Amino acid sequence: MKQDNQLKTLAFLLGFTCFIVQLVLIREFLNLFMGNELVIGIILALWMLLTATGAIAGRFLQKRNQGCLPIITLLILNGIFPLAGAFLAVGLRSMLYAPGMMINLQGVFLISAAGLFAFCFVSGMMFTILASAFSGTGQKNSISRIYAIEALGSLAGGIIFNFVLIYAFNSLHILSIIMILNLVAATWFAFKQRKTITGIICLALSIPIMTAAIHFDPDVCLTKMLYPKQEVLLYIDTPFGKLVVTEKAGQYNFFSSGKPFVISDDIAEKEEKVHYAMSLHPSPKHVLMLSGGLDGATEEVLKYDIEGLDYVDPDPWSMEAAEIYTGLKWPDGISIYKQDPYSFLKKTVQAYDVILLNTAPPDNVGNNRFYTDEFFHNIKSRLAEGGIFSIRLPGAGNYLHEETRLQYSTIYNTLSKNFPHIRLIPGNSTCFLASDRPLHASFTELIRNRAIPTEFVNEWYIDEEQMNERAALIMDELDPDTRTNTVFHPFASYLSVLQWLGMFNIPVWIIALIPILLMTIIILRLSPVNLGLFTTGFTASATEFLLLIAFQAAYGFIYQMAGLIIMVFMAGLAAGSGYLHRHIAESRKTFIRLQIIIGIFIGILPILLIPMYSLSHTWLPGIAICLFTFIVAALTGMQYRLATKLRHGSTASVASSTYSADLAGSAFGIFFIAVFMFPLLGMIYTGLILAYFNFMAAVVIRLRNRC
Repeated sequence: MKQDNQLKTLAFLLGFTCFIVQLVLIREFLNLFMGNELVIGIILALWMLLTATGAIAGRFLQKRNQGCLPIITLLILNGIFPLAGAFLAVGLRSMLYAPGMMINLQGVFLISAAGLFAFCFVSGMMFTILASAFSGTGQKNSISRIYAIEALGSLAGGIIFNFVLIYAFNSLHILSIIMILNLVAATWFAFKQRKTITGIICLALSIPIMTAAIHFDPDVCLTKMLYPKQEVLLYIDTPFGKLVVTEKAGQYNFFSSGKPFVISDDIAEKEEKVHYAMSLHPSPKHVLMLSGGLDGATEEVLKYDIEGLDYVDPDPWSMEAAEIYTGLKWPDGISIYKQDPYSFLKKTVQAYDVILLNTAPPDNVGNNRFYTDEFFHNIKSRLAEGGIFSIRLPGAGNYLHEETRLQYSTIYNTLSKNFPHIRLIPGNSTCFLASDRPLHASFTELIRNRAIPTEFVNEWYIDEEQMNERAALIMDELDPDTRTNTVFHPFASYLSVLQWLGMFNIPVWIIALIPILLMTIIILRLSPVNLGLFTTGFTASATEFLLLIAFQAAYGFIYQMAGLIIMVFMAGLAAGSGYLHRHIAESRKTFIRLQIIIGIFIGILPILLIPMYSLSHTWLPGIAICLFTFIVAALTGMQYRLATKLRHGSTASVASSTYSADLAGSAFGIFFIAVFMFPLLGMIYTGLILAYFNFMAAVVIRLRNRC
C-alpha cells in the first residue's frame, strides 16, 4: 500500500509538471516565433505526438524490469529537460536566424521539435512506467487510476500557475521550480524504495543544480540572446504574454510575446491612429480609444476641443511599464479603464462621437474578435449620430497580395453590414473609417482650418490626392462576395495564416496534406478501440477549443476564467476516468454507446453555444460553458477507462497504446480545428463534422471484432 501511495504521488507530480511546463514552453516559443494559429497548432501537435511516442517507447523500457531505477532516472530528466529545452530552442533561434527576422515554417518545426522532444518523450515514458508499476502492485489493470491522478495533478498545476506562479515568477524561474520539485521527488522516492546509494547520488546531483537554479537568473541570459545590442530594461511574464522593454539610442521598444507593439517617438504611427477619424468629425466631444495609447496617442486626441476621452486597455503591466520607462503621463480629463475592450463595450452606456480601435490585427482567433460583425454591431450601438469608427490593418504597400486583398475584403464587407459609409485611407497602416454619414471631406484641409498641430498628418507631408488614388485602386480590388467575418466563423484569422505562409512561398495545401497523410497512416494501424480513443481525443481537444472561443465571445478576454475552463476540463477527465466509470458496464457495447453520445453532444453543442453571445450580460454563459466542458471531459475520461479494460495484452502495452492513441487524436484535433476547420467552416459545421467522425468510429468498432 505504501508503494501504491508513492506511485500515486509521482503520477500527480507528472500531471502537475507536464501542465505547467506545457504552458511555460508554449509561451516561450510564441515569444520566439510571434505565433499565429498555425504556429500554436504545430507546437501543441508536436507536444502531444512526441509524448505519445514516448509512451510507446516506455513499454520497451518497462520490459527490462530494472525495478525503481527507471522511475528515478525519468524524474531527474523530467526536471532537467524543460529548462534545457528552453535554452536549446533560444540557442537555435539565435544561431540560425538574425535578430528580428521572421522564422519560416521549417524553422518553427525544427526549433519546436528540438526544444520539446526530450521532455515530451520522457514524460510519455513516465506515464507508461507508472501505469505498469501501479497495476503490478495491485495485480490488476489500474491504468485509468494513474490517468485520473495525472489529470488531478494537471488541475492542481493549472490552479497554481494561473493564480500564483504567473504573477510571482518569470517563465524560466517557474521551470527552475519544476526542476527542483522533480529532483526532490527523485531523491525522496529513492530513499523510500531503500535505494540508499541511489538516493545519495540523487541528493549529490540535486544540491548543486538547485543551488545554481536559485542564484542564476536564466531569463536574463535568454532575453539578452534574443535582443542583442539592446539594453533590456524589463522582462516579465504577464497573463497576456512575455513583456519585454528594450532601449537603444534613446528609443524604447515594447514587445509582447515577441511582437513589437510600442515604439517610442514614432510620430507617424500615433498621428495616424487619431487624426484621420478625429478631423473628419465636425465636432467630436466624447471619444473612446480602445488600446494603442501607450505611445502618447491620447495626447493627439486632446488637441481637439473634446469634453471627455475614455481609454480602455486590458494590460495594466504594459501601461505601468510605459509610465516607468518612456515617461508616459496620462493627461488630465482622461478616464482609464483597465479591462477588455469587448466587455467594456457591452457594459458602457455612453454614446461616443469617435471610437478609435487600435488592437492588434486579426492574426489569430483571439484578436479576430475585434474585427467581427458582432463587435462592429456593438460599436455601432455605442456611436452617437454621425459618429465615426476607425480601425487599422497592416499596410499593403504598393502591391496588394491576394491574401491581403481577401482580408481587406472580408473586413470591408463586415463593416458594410453595419455602416453605410466607409472610407479607406492607405498609409503606414491601412485605415478603415466607418460612419452613418459620408466621409469624403479632406482631412488635411480640416486639420489646417482647425489649426491642429501635427508633424505628419498634414498637407505638408501627405499628398492626399495621391492617397485617394491609391485608396480607389484598393477599393476596386476588393471582392464584394468575400464572406463576412464573425466570432464563430473567423475567416480573417485564416487569411492571416495564409499571409504568413505566403511570405515563405508555402502553399496551404501542403500544410493540410502532410498531417492528413500522417493521420491516415496512424488511423489504419489502430485497433478498433484505440480508433475510438483517437476519435475521442480529437473531439475533446477540438471541443475545448470551441468552448474557449464561446467564452471569449461572451465575456472578452478574462485570463483567470479562461484558465478555469482548462482546469474544469482536467477535473472532468479525472472524474470520468477515476470515479464516474463505476456507473457504467465495462463492455464493448457501452464503449460504442459512449462514442455515439460524444458524437451527439458535439453535434448539438454549437447550437447551444452560439446564443450565449446574447446572454453575456449574465453569468449563465459562463456556468453553461463550464458545465459543457466538464461533460465532454468526463465522457472522454470514461471512454479512456473503458478502453484500458477492453484492450488485450500486458499492462505496459495497453497503457502505452491507449495513452498514445488519445494523445495523437488530441494532437490532430487541435491542429485541424484551430488552423482549418473552425476558421473555414465555422462552429456549426465543425461540430457536425466532429459528430460524423464519432459516428463513423462507432460503426467501425461495431463491425470489427477484435479490440
